[in-house]
Amino acid sequence: MPGHGTYLATRTFACLDGLRAIAIAMVLWHHACPPRAWAATARGFLGVDLFFVISGFLIVTLLRRERDRRGHIDLGAFYVRRLLRIVPLNYLVILLLWAGSALSGGVTAAGIRHDVPYALAYVANWVPMQSLLAITWSLAAEEQFYLLWPLVERRWERAARWLLGALLAGSIGLVCGHAHLGWWPGLPPMLAETTFVPILLGVALAHALHTPTGFARLVDLVGHRFAAPAVAVLVLAALSVPRADISGWPRLVLHVLFMLLVAACVVREDNGLRALLRWRPLARVGVVSYGIYLLHHIGLHVVGKLTHGVAWWTPELGFLATLLVTWAMAEVSFRTFERWFLRRKDRWSR
Repeated sequence: MPGHGTYLATRTFACLDGLRAIAIAMVLWHHACPPRAWAATARGFLGVDLFFVISGFLIVTLLRRERDRRGHIDLGAFYVRRLLRIVPLNYLVILLLWAGSALSGGVTAAGIRHDVPYALAYVANWVPMQSLLAITWSLAAEEQFYLLWPLVERRWERAARWLLGALLAGSIGLVCGHAHLGWWPGLPPMLAETTFVPILLGVALAHALHTPTGFARLVDLVGHRFAAPAVAVLVLAALSVPRADISGWPRLVLHVLFMLLVAACVVREDNGLRALLRWRPLARVGVVSYGIYLLHHIGLHVVGKLTHGVAWWTPELGFLATLLVTWAMAEVSFRTFERWFLRRKDRWSR
């Protein structure tokens, strides 16, 4: 079993690309296929929550390692890296959807026009969105969190864990109070259902694994080679519970299981899911998953137009076709448009 020093020396957690691929496949399934008898088929939207856990873990792990390496956290460089990675493709997709809707006109154009300012300003999680740009709510939530949390990591390192605990408690109280007690009926959906809990759990995992004591405790919990597949089975079981509404504590249970799954995949590289998660096609989908997320509605539209009226076509085939078409678009975006910005992002990495 690798020790804490090996974990700290690991620069790339290869299995996380596979988890990202699974998360984006869940999101595509959610938008391409209606629910089936199996309850898990109606829970694809939780792929975003898994993304949040992974993102919280990775960002804060990088920040804490930067402090150890350099003695401080360069917030300016952090914000430049985030901007170069997230903003260009997001703004390009917003422009494409706006231009496409302007040409087609109708209700779609009105909805896009309404949503564009909120998507551009990264506040889509706070207002009712009326178009395909509603997917930018998750980007807004992440960027708002990362606008503030790195400042906590830099300036109030000793208080970060206490503040993290307070934010987790407040977020859990908010979502459970709304779901189970009917409090705050006018909450935006992001606060009422997801909240910042999955991101915060990812941050908590990063903090725990960064210390020898926290690492040892998590190794005791999920350090066995077959802990990762065991947690994956628990995730699948929780997704399969035949419950119409999973708001509140059922969704929180899944958030915790997602965190444990990420933990089991990073405390040891030779975990029991390694062969699956490092399978080259799956890992590659994970690498370009950001592009797939932003472009998949365009992929859905293209596949829908090409297969309209085909009698034998099914939603499952539509999901596979959309995944392949969107993956192709994301690869083109990554290798041409995004790469230009990523090269400049690397200049701010130390």
